[in-house]
Amino acid sequence: MRTILKKIKKIKLGIDINEIIRGLWQQFDRYYVEEFGEDGVAEDVYVYNFFEKYKWDDKEEEIQYLNEDLPEDVSPLEYIIDNKTGKAPVDDFAFKTEKQKLKAKEVYNRFMYEDYLFEIFGAAPLMYKKISADLEKFLQKFKDYIEIHIVSKENWFSIPPTLFFLSKVLPRFRHYHLVENNDEIWENVDILITTDPSILKNKPKKKKLIKADRPYNVNLNEYDIKIINVIDLMENDDFKKLINYKEKNKK
Repeated sequence: MRTILKKIKKIKLGIDINEIIRGLWQQFDRYYVEEFGEDGVAEDVYVYNFFEKYKWDDKEEEIQYLNEDLPEDVSPLEYIIDNKTGKAPVDDFAFKTEKQKLKAKEVYNRFMYEDYLFEIFGAAPLMYKKISADLEKFLQKFKDYIEIHIVSKENWFSIPPTLFFLSKVLPRFRHYHLVENNDEIWENVDILITTDPSILKNKPKKKKLIKADRPYNVNLNEYDIKIINVIDLMENDDFKKLINYKEKNKK
């Protein structure tokens, strides 16, 4: 007699990148101190909203523009740099200087998405050394029941360095979503593992939420399961029930 096996419909499980796989705060804090010093560092030990928690001031800077009216008969000697001043005689009339005012949010955006874009998003460390191995174990155990989707809200400019970061994570996931807002994340998953306070405050009714506990979200209680790291779900009975997991018979 032919046995017809019923195919299990896999549940789409999303894993947020930041503060679960990528140690974004650690990297951000490092370069903030390097650029601005320790005075503006967040009072809390561990934060998620960098613009809100760190100090950002308006600033004024001078920008040099090439003078389009530069004479064509400038002597080559005028381009020779003086070793004492670090300037060439031509500099005084080759460039125009204008002052530009930057708002605090513009200073923040330049720091995040221009000056330290790769350092923060691409070169950030893994949350802990064994995260790749733990994700592989998790994938192998539940792969017949869940379809893992790696998700993250990303700025347009942070997508390339984030892809570089993901290339260092060994587990072979097939689904990635780098989106603009929370709604797009929920469009792609049934269950989401995240630390993001903005997501934890607005859980859709028909979706399931797993909170990875961090100092900045401990007071948020709109979740179905609470963990520290993804590996904690390996022997979590509530999670197994959530995905309809059936233990294999041990011989």
